[in-house]
Amino acid sequence: MLKVDLGQLARKKRLLIDASVPGDDALFHGVAFRMRGPLQVDLEAQQSGHDVLVRGGLEGEAELGCRRCLTAVTVPISEEVALLFREGVSEPEAEDAEIYPLPEKGNELDLTNAIREHLVLAVPEFAICQDACKGLCPSCGTNLNETTCSCEPEQVDHRWAALLQLGKDKDGGT
Repeated sequence: MLKVDLGQLARKKRLLIDASVPGDDALFHGVAFRMRGPLQVDLEAQQSGHDVLVRGGLEGEAELGCRRCLTAVTVPISEEVALLFREGVSEPEAEDAEIYPLPEKGNELDLTNAIREHLVLAVPEFAICQDACKGLCPSCGTNLNETTCSCEPEQVDHRWAALLQLGKDKDGGT
């Protein structure tokens, strides 16, 4: 699906890759978010000397939990990608140069790992459902956006009292 036939690319010099990757595809296994529908991949691969340049875009929607209250938050994905696959470089050299190594053997170039890398970087690590999100009660876990709880504020550990006092003095408190 996300592969380039290198023999065909050598003959045509350009190939279009138009794929819709389902949200339950192995591409998304182990990531910190869930896809809300397919990921649309529109790429163009072209031969550039001995290198292969792949450019295009990724479109879709990811779902992750709000950092404060764990409510599902939908994040749009619209990412432009430019991938350069170079012949004769090792993995460490390629990583340092921010490129990808061309496979030494075989007639296919698998774009899966490069696309996954760009996708993971395109989705924010943390999301917040709204700026005024109150989060969850640290004692009972109640969503404070929906209701209040009757938990008493935690007692402050006396070992932190001097540090808390410094914060109050700095803010002009007591």
